[in-house]
Amino acid sequence: MNILKRIWYAALGDFYHFPNTKHVIKYAFTSGGVKYYQHDDIFNTPYERGLEAIHAYEELTMKCDVAYLKEHNEAVHEILNGTKITMKEWNRLNQINDQLRQRLEWVVLPDHAYRLASVVFFDKSENPLKYELGYAQKKIEHWKQNDDIESFFLQKPVQTLIPFLRGFEGNFTTYSGVIEKVNAHHLNNLSTRFGAKVESEANGKQ
Repeated sequence: MNILKRIWYAALGDFYHFPNTKHVIKYAFTSGGVKYYQHDDIFNTPYERGLEAIHAYEELTMKCDVAYLKEHNEAVHEILNGTKITMKEWNRLNQINDQLRQRLEWVVLPDHAYRLASVVFFDKSENPLKYELGYAQKKIEHWKQNDDIESFFLQKPVQTLIPFLRGFEGNFTTYSGVIEKVNAHHLNNLSTRFGAKVESEANGKQ
């Protein structure tokens, strides 16, 4: 590498890792020794990564992912299309509808927040124009292993992405554990088959 290139790369700092994008990229935070970056203007994110961000943000605001909504739809369909709706089934229908309403009052599901963060923040090995689901999951596991939930969600860029976190005064680790248990209980009410698996996994984390 000649002297001019060395000077140029030194001036660019970390950002020469992304030579194929015209978007402005800035440093966001460091987790577990890995530096993460983001596009300077979140609303001007390249379309492939931007589409994933929209999907992730929708799940965050709805407090439901596609899997949950499908289970809810199947449970309602099963009850309404039975040969005869008993009082027990009416009570179950009311229960699962009520828990869907309750979810709208939840503040945030940690896994949904992690997913949105995995879209917005990327490391130097990623293509900032695209989103790879498999690598994003590894990134999330890295965050969970190297920074506990408290420290990760206290990162200023993450709080800017999810404004609610700036005003959270409780213990986020405790909150997260409670939410996971409630989520598993909701899923169990929708489907014994689906919910038993989720509830078992939740109990295994204790």
